[in-house]
Amino acid sequence: ATGSSGARELVKEALERYGLSQLSAGQYALCDVIGRFEGPEKRWQTEGLRVLGDHEKPLLIQDLWKPREGFSRRLELRKRAEVEELAARDVDTTTAGQSWARGRESVSRLRPSCK
Repeated sequence: ATGSSGARELVKEALERYGLSQLSAGQYALCDVIGRFEGPEKRWQTEGLRVLGDHEKPLLIQDLWKPREGFSRRLELRKRAEVEELAARDVDTTTAGQSWARGRESVSRLRPSCK
C-alpha cells in the first residue's frame, strides 16, 4: 500500500492475500476505525468507524488526522452488510462531513471471517 492507493484497491489486495475472490470485493468495505485497548487483556474496543469511499486514500487520511489522546486509529476490512447494520442502529451526527457509527462493539464480532 502506498499513499496513492485507493480504498477499493486495498480491499482487493486484502482479499487476494486472504485467499478470497476479488469478485466479492463489493461485499467488503475498508473502514477507518477509532478505538483503544482496554482492560488487563488489552482488548481492542471500537469507539467509532467510518466506511471509506472507494477512491479515498486511506494512508493519506491517517497522516492528516490523529485521534485524541489515549485512542488509536486503524484500518479494518469488514463486511458491508455488518457495517450497514451497525450504522443503522447508531449513527453519530455528521463529523467533518463524514458519518461515524458509534459503539463499543467488539471487533471480533464485526470482523469478517477470513478462513
